[in-house]
Amino acid sequence: MTAYVHQIEPKEAGKFLDEVRLGARTLLDVRQDFEYAEGHLPGAKHIPLPELSERLGELDKNLPLMAYCRAGSRSLAAANMLAGQGFRELMSLKGGMLAWEGAQAQGPADLGIQSLSEARSPAELLERAWGMELALEDFYNALAVRSTDEELATLFRRFAGFEERHRRTLYEIWSRSPGTEKDEAQRAAFEERAKASVSPGVLEGGIVASDYLGHMADPSDAGEALELAMAVEAQALDLYMRRAASAEDVDLRRTLNLLAEEERAHLKVLGTFVDGWKRF
Repeated sequence: MTAYVHQIEPKEAGKFLDEVRLGARTLLDVRQDFEYAEGHLPGAKHIPLPELSERLGELDKNLPLMAYCRAGSRSLAAANMLAGQGFRELMSLKGGMLAWEGAQAQGPADLGIQSLSEARSPAELLERAWGMELALEDFYNALAVRSTDEELATLFRRFAGFEERHRRTLYEIWSRSPGTEKDEAQRAAFEERAKASVSPGVLEGGIVASDYLGHMADPSDAGEALELAMAVEAQALDLYMRRAASAEDVDLRRTLNLLAEEERAHLKVLGTFVDGWKRF
């Protein structure tokens, strides 16, 4: 029996992505390369529609799958194609990216992957993640110093505080590793390795700060600042999810998925903050 394709509304799609755990569903972008690079949903598997019939083996027929495109037509065609190939639970994002209002990431599919590819263990991965969080914290503090608007500077300092707390969370995760003792010497050694593991200026999503500001000059108001912060968090979420999909080591993949969930929670906190910001 051919599966039914459900055309899913953006709000319902967001709920699906939030509630179904990582590794238990597939998000499929069927647009062309240039469209994907301009903006895509974090963690999306990218297979352009013209290539889909030849790349079915890259998808798990047993997982629920949500396809999307620019406006909804190509993703519906893709989902119908997959239904005919034995996929069980299929959705197409109604209205596509034109209707989507959630977080997006930018760049080609391999953007930022190099920043994590050398991590061969959960411990090394957490060190790199901690180092990228520190770079982002420094980035926000630098924006605060450069800002001539005190309200905007305060906002940047608050963003920096978010990253400091996130670094503490990453250390707590690392400290729970087997054989790790929770003392100041261990912590200092962890932080030194973490700082050394990341190239200067590489932020959470594996991109250098100047590249982010290449898309946007130093933010001049709260709206631009919040847009920048959400873009960075979406980029980090995207990076961890894509790296998890390619990780063969079970423990490494589990840690990557944990980091992705941390970023998703961080992005939600930022979204709540945006909702309450009086000038956004």
